[in-house]
Amino acid sequence: MLAALRHFSDRVLGRGDAAITVPVMDGALKANRVLDGATVVAELPGIDDIASDGTTLWASAGRVLYRLDGDGSKPMAARQLDAEISAIAVTRSGLVAVSAGGGGIVVMQMIGGVWNEVGKLEQLAGTKLVGVNALAFDGDDQLVFSEGSQRHGPADWCRDLMELGQTGRAGRWNFRSGASSQLASGLHHAYGVLVRGDSVLVSESWRHRVVSTGGDARASWPRGLPGYPSRMSPAADGGFWLACFVCRTQLVEFVLREPAYRQRMLAEIDPRYWIAPALASGKSFLEPIQGAGVKTMGVMKPWAPPRSYGLVLRVGREGQVMHSFHSQVDGQHHGITGVAEHQGLLFAASKGSGRLLSVPTAAGVAA
Repeated sequence: MLAALRHFSDRVLGRGDAAITVPVMDGALKANRVLDGATVVAELPGIDDIASDGTTLWASAGRVLYRLDGDGSKPMAARQLDAEISAIAVTRSGLVAVSAGGGGIVVMQMIGGVWNEVGKLEQLAGTKLVGVNALAFDGDDQLVFSEGSQRHGPADWCRDLMELGQTGRAGRWNFRSGASSQLASGLHHAYGVLVRGDSVLVSESWRHRVVSTGGDARASWPRGLPGYPSRMSPAADGGFWLACFVCRTQLVEFVLREPAYRQRMLAEIDPRYWIAPALASGKSFLEPIQGAGVKTMGVMKPWAPPRSYGLVLRVGREGQVMHSFHSQVDGQHHGITGVAEHQGLLFAASKGSGRLLSVPTAAGVAA
């Protein structure tokens, strides 16, 4: 009863879950041009996830798994799968984990030039996997993973947002013994995992936060973010890097709170033209959010409400956001879906532009 009254009052007063405000990008989140000035390491249309084993950088683009030796400028196809790769992870010992289309996980290892399957997982807690979107090894015998939705595959993340999806979950799998366990369920689009001691951090995209599934349930993990968080990777000094694949706007927040409008939009409008965030924008005059608040005399304003954006956060070991790298609204390197620190540089996968980027880990940080 009290919850119902609180929900009603929030709707009337426009506060709580009914508020359409979006946090201001200031302080550690102050906008810059670091990602737009990044070195373009490789052009890989469809690039989605990246991972480092300390010596080699790995990347997925479409159905192809690439390895990038040296400076990474010459991607070499290592394996092609039957469906689009939705997540990868690697270890120093040569283990490679992939999920094809989100419908399961395979751990493999190359021996004598031939890929050998170490283990395969297709179900979690008796339910078939359909939306696996992030992987992380926990030693040489276990893997943790996130599943954004039990209804939609990874490519349909925008539909899951517009339907207010909350069927995401995180799991752990011992691929040596075959045992698996569910770490969390009912998440509002789980999209990123990171092992930290006895805990596993999970990005909960539609609630704009990072949560812990273990004993380290501190309140200081990033929350109330201006973007939708996704994959994470360890930083050299004990913190971690966090990609935000799209950013929030007041207009989208408003649409999410109008069920009748959303349902008609989903039923009647081409998904490319929904009032919704995207990994890339500015490619069609039919796209929404193109009024005078966005462009003046054909010139895109860098401070305009973002339909697409590029954002990477540097999070300290205590959970605070220390600084951030941006590709602003008028930039080119939007839709950052994967990050990895490798040989002293931060590599980022810009799915919106189809490019693998690299920047110094301290780029744009004031002395």
